[in-house]
Amino acid sequence: MARTHPNVGSCVAYQDAYLAAGWPRGATIDTIKQIDSLVRKRMVLRNDVGTDVWTPLTEALIAGKRAVGDCDDMSISNAQLAVCAGMPADRLGLLITASPNSASGELHMLAFYKDPTDQTWVFGDTFGRPRALSRVSQRLIFMAYLNDITRWYGLLGRDAPSLGTSDIPATSAIPPLINGEPAFASCNFDWEQPGQ
Repeated sequence: MARTHPNVGSCVAYQDAYLAAGWPRGATIDTIKQIDSLVRKRMVLRNDVGTDVWTPLTEALIAGKRAVGDCDDMSISNAQLAVCAGMPADRLGLLITASPNSASGELHMLAFYKDPTDQTWVFGDTFGRPRALSRVSQRLIFMAYLNDITRWYGLLGRDAPSLGTSDIPATSAIPPLINGEPAFASCNFDWEQPGQ
């Protein structure tokens, strides 16, 4: 995800606005649930047309603007907002999974947080509310921590018991899959769109 946007593992550029807007503070799953709920209220989900672009919407969401994006935009924004809330970037990250829409053959993105007890939670998921990683039914494929988002790890198996460890070496970009490059366009969602 070495793109041209600011470092998503930091909140320096947004911290004052985040605090002034009264967003949640803390490092608990309750904080994540509050952030996720606010993002869902302020975000309009729409798949990218053509090439998928990963866009952090952090600034717009903090400002209370209606942000438009898809699953990767929601995941990245949720994770960066969690950094703003006070969670360490080395305990937050992004997961690429097989799409929950199993017939699509596409990939999906969601955020994760390893709490102080080392339980892993997922959030910023267009297919579901924050929950334990063990409740994610689709296959986990790649992961990266926010403090080094340019190092992606291949995950072996669905459960990934030691999220963050892998027999597959880290790469600077998401590696191609056996059948070609990943397609990031499957972000169907299950909640009502704002304004509908």
